[in-house]
Amino acid sequence: MNPEALDPEGEPAITDSSMNPETPPSTVGDGLAAADRIRLEYDALTRQLERMRAMQYAYNRKFFALLLISTLAGLGLILWGRWVGQLVVCFGLVTTGVTASFFLHFCDFARVHARALEARINAILGRRVLIASELEADYFYPHASPKLSGFSFERPWSFFSVYTLHFCAVWAALVFWCTVLLWDQLSPGTWFLWGLLWLGWCWVNVGYLHWWFGKSGAETRMTHHLAEAYGLDLPTVPPVMSVGD
Repeated sequence: MNPEALDPEGEPAITDSSMNPETPPSTVGDGLAAADRIRLEYDALTRQLERMRAMQYAYNRKFFALLLISTLAGLGLILWGRWVGQLVVCFGLVTTGVTASFFLHFCDFARVHARALEARINAILGRRVLIASELEADYFYPHASPKLSGFSFERPWSFFSVYTLHFCAVWAALVFWCTVLLWDQLSPGTWFLWGLLWLGWCWVNVGYLHWWFGKSGAETRMTHHLAEAYGLDLPTVPPVMSVGD
């Protein structure tokens, strides 16, 4: 977009052609002026970007609240001292991990969409003004990279990956504590039966998470769809360009 098309206040600038009644402004489609069309697109993109960032914040908050509440609830059930509560901890923490991953996949959706919106807005402005998505990819974990929930195989020592491992270790310790307590309350046959059911429950859920985050290609398909819709090369940092190039 021509920088002269906007005045310092962000409104369409008044040009000689717009003041001359004999020179009509350039129009697109059914008569909408090109500058107006760009302004409408810019406003729609910024509103959508605000929505994606709000969505990302909301599910991040749900994610971290779930981790804290579930851990405290599990500890409380163990201290309750009943074998039923201890079984709930063993199976419930697996479900908590899946639910946390469910929240995280909403955050990934918002991140990927925000990245495309920022790239399109930068294209309209003709320069890299919005770079939050680039910083997120560098600071947290890359876009469209293989991971298992919050653990990035590409960045295994990132804080987000270590944080994921930290809570997995805490939950594993709680489950181990429960298995020791259950051994004293259940017969060996019943204990091994519940153990087999728990291992199966873990295998099914972890297997699905591994497929979704690592092999399903859902995030890559979404990236390609957005790139096609906005005319961008999202797998790499989009080049600075002007609308109409």
